Amino acid sequence: MKTSAFGRNLWLSWIGVIALVVVWQVIVALQVINPRIFPGPIQVLETALTRVPVDELFGHLRASLLRVASGFALGAVLGITVGIATGWYRRLGKVVWAPLELLRPIPPLAWIPLALIWFGLGEESKVFIIFLSAFFPIVTNTYKGMIQTDPVLLRAAQTLGLDGLRLLARVAVPAALPDIATGLRIGWSLSFGSLVAAEILAAREGLGFLVMRGREIGEVGLIVYAIILIGILNLVTDHLFYEFVLKRRLRWHFSS
Repeated sequence: MKTSAFGRNLWLSWIGVIALVVVWQVIVALQVINPRIFPGPIQVLETALTRVPVDELFGHLRASLLRVASGFALGAVLGITVGIATGWYRRLGKVVWAPLELLRPIPPLAWIPLALIWFGLGEESKVFIIFLSAFFPIVTNTYKGMIQTDPVLLRAAQTLGLDGLRLLARVAVPAALPDIATGLRIGWSLSFGSLVAAEILAAREGLGFLVMRGREIGEVGLIVYAIILIGILNLVTDHLFYEFVLKRRLRWHFSS
């Protein structure tokens, strides 16, 4: 039953995508848009098969997914830790939160020069840019969940003998899990959003590298193809995360 429900939900999620592709092809076929500026899906696929062999494509997908996963994992660990600590210890929160709010609006692109100076052209600089994209929504939502924990719930747990770290681990953190989960999903999507910016930094493989290569050789179809792959990869992984992690761990919060 669960498997069939998952398949049905996945199919429904893709109906809009399929409709968009059909409309896109019709518009290009009717020459409403110049195919040289914005090629149709068939032309994009032909360009992709010509420019990017299947074995090379898997290498690009693997490189990008590894970078996103690494940056996101670092952002999740640090974001959840800082969010819980600042939300539980209010004085610490007052000290730490102002600098975080100062840094939060700065876009990842603005950090590229510093990333190059600090980490060079290696993988570390790319992971750092993705880490920044994931960290701030995760820490913000974790902090929000902690400070909004129902005081009545905490007092009820205290009357049962829970206090200190036991109260934090058994009551406060579980109560904040829905907000933490929201932060994780937003952070995951924003990690993909910064992927192209991260892979500008002297990358030799990855979907962002394909975007830049398409720009350099003037192949719009390759650019569109790489952009679509980034969106698909984000959509599929986010759906899997929601279905197989969040809905199982937070059944009481997420409805089918």
